[in-house]
Amino acid sequence: MDYKIAFFGVKSWEREIIEKEIIKIDSFGIGIFEDEVQDNLELAEKYDIISPFIYSKLDKEILAKLPNLKMIVTRSTGMDHIDVDECKKRKIKIFNVPIYGSNTVAEYTFALLLAITKKIVVAHQSVEDGEFNPEGLTGVDLFGKTLGVIGVGKIGQNVIKIAKGFGMKVLGVDPVLKAEEAKKISCKLVDLEICLKEADFVTFHVPAIPETFHMVNKKNIKLMKEGSFLINTSRGAVIETEAIVWALNNKILAGAALDVTEEENLLESMSVVMSKKITKDNLQEVLSFHMLRDRDDVIFTPHNAFNTKEAIERIVETTVENIVNFCRN
Repeated sequence: MDYKIAFFGVKSWEREIIEKEIIKIDSFGIGIFEDEVQDNLELAEKYDIISPFIYSKLDKEILAKLPNLKMIVTRSTGMDHIDVDECKKRKIKIFNVPIYGSNTVAEYTFALLLAITKKIVVAHQSVEDGEFNPEGLTGVDLFGKTLGVIGVGKIGQNVIKIAKGFGMKVLGVDPVLKAEEAKKISCKLVDLEICLKEADFVTFHVPAIPETFHMVNKKNIKLMKEGSFLINTSRGAVIETEAIVWALNNKILAGAALDVTEEENLLESMSVVMSKKITKDNLQEVLSFHMLRDRDDVIFTPHNAFNTKEAIERIVETTVENIVNFCRN
């Protein structure tokens, strides 16, 4: 059976790889589009199989407007942008890319950690501004310090390996990891409260699910050590943005390095931010982001931890493989 297939939300850096890989798919109707699904429903409804990225919101309302949809092949590990329950009801198959860059994201995590603790971004900007003086650029060592890893899956375990290379102690928070497994990777399992209290640096590697929503918030961020650092390369909703602003202003956090933020899809367009559809909470999150963005004690990158040549190739290859297998069966 020939299915009509479309890739949505395609960025310039992945288009060439997609064009190279799709020759493996036995189909006469493959589209590659920059638009997100919700921005061009008239186009999306023509396809049986769609491959979105995380900025395509496939909720119940959107899915109802895609009557031909039989399969969603997201080019991501996380699936919080898809209404999984509604897809089950409509018998729409969902495939993701469970493993593509566990080392990639772990490396990026430490790039952020080093950048914020060594004040590399501020130092670079100082030199660009004509200053060649280390005054005010004193950083902190990682050696001998404690790293708290929230989520000890494949990415978290790779982060721990790197941390050991820096001579760090590691605390891990994970409801699934068993004590004997933690011992093998030299990680001490603790609960979230103890981790926040004892870690000098805390990094997040958990999915965006109801159980992880605002797992760090204005109440428990107060537990963190004065002068500690926070790193997030998972999902923005895991940490309440207002809590980060508060902790920085009150000198609990010495710095934050963030590759993600809440409602990051709203940040791409001011017209969306100013629309009547935006809620009070959405607006607060966007304003909090802007309060963080220009601070010297915060590093922000645009959800970029996954973005290496090798990782993108693995993402596209797995996505195409998923489509081929579905079409054959």
